[in-house]
Amino acid sequence: MLRERHQIFLSLFVASDAVIATAATWGAWWVRFRLLEGFKPYGQLVDSTMIPFWSAAPVILIVAALLRLYKPRRDEHFVREFKAILRTVVVASISLVTLLTLFRNELTGGVVLNNLQFVIFGLVLLVGMTANHYILRRILRWARTRGLNIRPVAIIGTGPTGQQICRTLRSNSWTGIHPSFFISHDAENPPEACEGLPVRGTLESLETVLHSESPSGVFIALPNAMASQIEELMATLGNYPVDVRVVPDLSFRFIMNMKTSDLDGVPILSVRESPLNGWGGIVKRGFDIVGSAMALVILAIPMLLAAILVRCSGPGPIFFRQQRHTANGREFSILKFRTMRVLTAQQAQAEEESGQWQRGDTARVTGIGRFLRRTSLDELPQLFNVLRGEMSLVGPRPLAAGEVADARDNWNGFMLRQNVRSGITGWAQVHGLRGEASNRIRMIYDLHYIRNWSVWLDFWIIMLTVKRIFRDPSAE
Repeated sequence: MLRERHQIFLSLFVASDAVIATAATWGAWWVRFRLLEGFKPYGQLVDSTMIPFWSAAPVILIVAALLRLYKPRRDEHFVREFKAILRTVVVASISLVTLLTLFRNELTGGVVLNNLQFVIFGLVLLVGMTANHYILRRILRWARTRGLNIRPVAIIGTGPTGQQICRTLRSNSWTGIHPSFFISHDAENPPEACEGLPVRGTLESLETVLHSESPSGVFIALPNAMASQIEELMATLGNYPVDVRVVPDLSFRFIMNMKTSDLDGVPILSVRESPLNGWGGIVKRGFDIVGSAMALVILAIPMLLAAILVRCSGPGPIFFRQQRHTANGREFSILKFRTMRVLTAQQAQAEEESGQWQRGDTARVTGIGRFLRRTSLDELPQLFNVLRGEMSLVGPRPLAAGEVADARDNWNGFMLRQNVRSGITGWAQVHGLRGEASNRIRMIYDLHYIRNWSVWLDFWIIMLTVKRIFRDPSAE
């Protein structure tokens, strides 16, 4: 019954996408030759022939099938489906252009179709398919939260991992995956119930339970000590028409960002990996170089005025320097505008030995220094640190050597924070965690940023930083 429903929904997606692909040919023609009739970037238009409507839908659907656009996506965020739609539209548009160019004599009577029309077609198709899939997914989620289109599943394992996956599925009812019962991994003392659900036997009676209950899927959540039995379980489950998922017996803070890959056929689980490896790091570094260079040009005059005012505020250097730690434990000299009166040699030595910068000692803050801190303008010289590759525009704030050593010994997972460059601003700072805020709380925000990094998140944090500059109650 469930598989028949899946075929119905699949047919709904396919049919609606075919209609949208056909409509996109008409829409692209109307936009190009009616709405943009006077727009002729390459001289007189030779022909206004429309993309053959009968060619678009077959090409789109074939490419979508090859790229597995219509695979079940109950437990996926729509962002992943959008990426699949974008990939499908790009490949399909290129395929359609190639097809109509190679066989133009047979398909379009020798006419070379307008290039801009294909670009508009791709954009209209992308918008249309995205809206279509989003609306249909929302309708399906609405139905599932009301008990419709539900897929009952069994959870093998009554331990902490099995209980956690049960709670997770219940709190995400929009997936339509409904835990119905447990199968105990403990053959000697199986519980009668777990998480409010019945326990239908043990591993020894697995086949009997599958025959009688007929779940649509199974989650294997065995403890690590029983990992050797998973292969035997998979062989047994292979005789039944059920979807099988394996939940590793790991802390969920590691599973949350786990990635899977294979090396020459050997499956590999990556439980801690910086999102800035590979292309992510290249894109972020390019963003830092361009952003910091532009900021230095735009803020050159304010920085010059700040430097003059710092020089006039009393004896001492314009810049404050201190050794901090950035990615991979590298030390660098962080730059700030000096905001305090200069210490004596004895006082400076005592502060250096403490390994911490006493920002809270407001008695030594100068008048201009108080203004620079309140507006965060004292941080601007760090743009030079960004250009030199020592820092990033956005990232965890850099810590002193003593703070890193203390956190590494006492806070589990802290070193993931040290996999990325320190930043001028960050997720913690835009949430008001500055000054005397707890380092432990800031670390939670920093780890959230690292695990969810994207270029858009960096851009959003910068926008929030600009918004907070003149009204940050945590700045001192």
